Amino acid sequence: MVVKTLLFRLLGSRYTALAYWRRSIITKCYATLHPYHYDGTRYAGSFLNEKAAYSYDDSNLQKVERVIYVFWTGDNEITPNRLKGIKSLEKVSGIRVQLITPKNLPQYIKEDDPLPEAYQYLSFVHRSDFLRGYFMYHYGGGYADIKTYFKSWVPAFDKLDSSDAYALGYPEVGWVGVANSTVSNTNLKNDLAVNWSLLIGNGAFICRPHTRFTAEWYSASRSRLLEYTEKLRKHPARDGYGTNADYPIEWTCLQGGIFHPYCLKYHDRLLKDKALMPSFKDYR
Repeated sequence: MVVKTLLFRLLGSRYTALAYWRRSIITKCYATLHPYHYDGTRYAGSFLNEKAAYSYDDSNLQKVERVIYVFWTGDNEITPNRLKGIKSLEKVSGIRVQLITPKNLPQYIKEDDPLPEAYQYLSFVHRSDFLRGYFMYHYGGGYADIKTYFKSWVPAFDKLDSSDAYALGYPEVGWVGVANSTVSNTNLKNDLAVNWSLLIGNGAFICRPHTRFTAEWYSASRSRLLEYTEKLRKHPARDGYGTNADYPIEWTCLQGGIFHPYCLKYHDRLLKDKALMPSFKDYR
C-alpha cells in the first residue's frame, strides 16, 4: 500500500493509467488461457437462471428494423451537446434515427404491456435504461446513447441480418466499463470483471426483437423495477439523475447490471463492431 501511494505521488494520473492497463492485460490474458463457458450452476440464485416472463421464438429469427432509437425522457430541453450528438448520428449512421420523448412515447407502448407505475418515479436516466430493454424486446433495431458518433451503422445492420446472432454492439472498452457493481452473486461479479472482452458496451447496440436474449433481459429489468415500486413511490427521483440521497436505485441497477450479465450468458450469440462506439467526452 505504501509503495502504491508513493508511485501515485510520483506519477500522478500516469500511475492510474498504468494500473488500468496492467489489470486489463492480466484479465485479458487470463480469459484467453481460460476460455469462458456459461454454467448456470455457478450463479445459483441469480436472475440469470430465472425463466423469461415474455415469450420468444429463436427458431424464426426476425430481420432487424432499420431504425436507431434515442431517448430523451424528461420534460426539459435537450442540451446543445446532446443535440450535437443526435445530429452526428443522423449525419453518419445511414439509418433512420427516431427520437423518443414523453410526447411520442405513448404511441410505442403496447396495450398488453403498459409501463409500470414505478416508471414515473424514476430519474430521467433510469427511464432511458428501462426503455432500452422494452424497445429492444418489442421492436428491436438500434439503440444509441445521445453522444457523438463518427461512422456508418449500415454495415453493422447488414452483419447482424446475415447472421444468427441476437445482437451486435461495440466491444466493451475494458474491465472498468463492466457494470457489475449491483451484481450480488460473487461468481458472476468476478466472471464479468475477468471476461469483459466478451461483452458489448451499454451505450450503442442493435438487437433482434423477441429473442431469448431480449426476452430474458427485459423480463429481469421489469421484475427489478416492480420490486422497487413502494420505495420509489416514497422516494422518487427529484432531478434527472436521481441525485437525492433517498432515491433507492443505484446507477447501473436497471440496465448495465442486467444487460452485461446476459451479454456474458449469450456471448456466443453476440457480434462486435467498433463503428458503433460513440465519443465519451463532453457529451452532456
